[in-house]
Amino acid sequence: MVQTLLQLTVKDILQRPLFQKAETIASEEALNRSVRWVHIMEVPHVGHLLNGHELILNTGIGWHDNEDISLSFLQQLIDSGASGLCIELGTYTKQPLERMKELALREHFPLIFFHEEVRYIDITQDLHAYFIHQHYTMVSELEALSTQLNQLLLSGKGLQPLLQLLHETTLAQVAFFPYGEEARFIPEIPKTEADLFYEKWIFGEIFRLPDVKSKLAHRPILALERMFADLLLYGDQELSEFQILALDRFATAIAQEMMRTTYIEEKKRYKQDLWVMDWLSGKHNQQVIRDYMLALKPHVKLDQAVVCVFESRSVREDANDHEAHLLQKQMVARSIFEGEGFYMVPAFTNSHFVFILLDQLGAAPFQDRMIRAIQRLLKTENLQETALFSPFLGIGKRISDPSLLQISYQTALDTIEVQKDIGVLTKPFYDELHVGKVILTMKQSGSLTSFIEEYLGRILLYDREKNGQLLKTLKMYLALSGSKQETAKELFIVRQTLYHRLDKIALLLGEDYMRPDKRMAIELALHGYEYMHGIIA
Repeated sequence: MVQTLLQLTVKDILQRPLFQKAETIASEEALNRSVRWVHIMEVPHVGHLLNGHELILNTGIGWHDNEDISLSFLQQLIDSGASGLCIELGTYTKQPLERMKELALREHFPLIFFHEEVRYIDITQDLHAYFIHQHYTMVSELEALSTQLNQLLLSGKGLQPLLQLLHETTLAQVAFFPYGEEARFIPEIPKTEADLFYEKWIFGEIFRLPDVKSKLAHRPILALERMFADLLLYGDQELSEFQILALDRFATAIAQEMMRTTYIEEKKRYKQDLWVMDWLSGKHNQQVIRDYMLALKPHVKLDQAVVCVFESRSVREDANDHEAHLLQKQMVARSIFEGEGFYMVPAFTNSHFVFILLDQLGAAPFQDRMIRAIQRLLKTENLQETALFSPFLGIGKRISDPSLLQISYQTALDTIEVQKDIGVLTKPFYDELHVGKVILTMKQSGSLTSFIEEYLGRILLYDREKNGQLLKTLKMYLALSGSKQETAKELFIVRQTLYHRLDKIALLLGEDYMRPDKRMAIELALHGYEYMHGIIA
């Protein structure tokens, strides 16, 4: 198989002609060390000179007369991940050092001794030529593998053939852990062993096993800011470079396949908009809604629902491109909202993105999770060339009866309408509008202007004619609950000036303007004025 061809070990190198007369001190484990390069090194201090997996050629010139230096040199090679050490005996080193042998055997590190003169230049030329040929073969095999993966993706056969091909290509154990689904092992292993391995992976204990770093490789399956699965490859021996590079290609192919499957599911959901719009219009009863939603997602919770509406931008582009962008945005939104504990049911109108969000957590802070999700979703807008959302969005009233979803939808639209008058809110929740709800209703009924005129008309006229600043004074005086001292301080005026203004306000509004019911109406008129004309300053 390909992976055997591309994995050169110390045992393989000993079969080459230049090593036929060499003496080897090595355990079976040491002989299975992989070799990726050969390097002549005479300095006794390794430092950062090695990358790992090098077969070192040495004459002993730097340490032959000092046993401590020789042991230090050998230990440095072992620590740096070298594959083995070749020593020419004769000119500098007369015979193998016993303590070096002991250390090498204890650490499963191969020592190779040349009792006859061997030209290291011939060894490096031989092995470098082999490595270059190996690399060329690996590139060719990877290109062929990419073609095979593309054909398999186009066949639409799903994930299982991809996982099976990964095992056949690498001859290693494959583990696939999709989020929210059952773990898969290719080839299958006994259930108790599979459950134990999965448990160790979940709790991070797998990395505490001996030599696991070189025998196991992991790739997350990522797409659309979402983790879909974990893909693992592991075996009894150190994984080769080819196996690791093959794993990278399979991880990309699996991500594409999961994206394709998700895209098809989103397209199917996209065609269900008509039913959802009828739900938003209040045309479905509770039982119909429950049956429909449980068919989509078993065990879904329906007792906490809210509608989030994003106003869409007017986009001039090809209809197919626009639909593709909508589907992509829907997939991103679903991933983000589900990450915060909401199951999302989307719908689109000519001017709005409508997301029905079913809260599956309940106890966790609702507003905090909503704000985090919306901020992440808006951040994805900045990363795309085509922005689909306008600055206006609204989050409606939360409801516990799914048949009353129309209320949440309408209040979300009302929240957008309020912002078009007063500007974008940092917390666009209907529940945060407070007096704004009343003012919006008055505006929609056409009574807001006459109401403001009835309670503030004389004050407004006086300020226009004489610049008396009575409106600002009235607002501050009511906000401070009728405290003359605090009002004068906030307005930066002396008390005598304030008394004069308050007398004029009483004359224009009536001496009873601080009576609770009348005061409430005046404060509502002040809010209405600011709603229509901006903050009173």
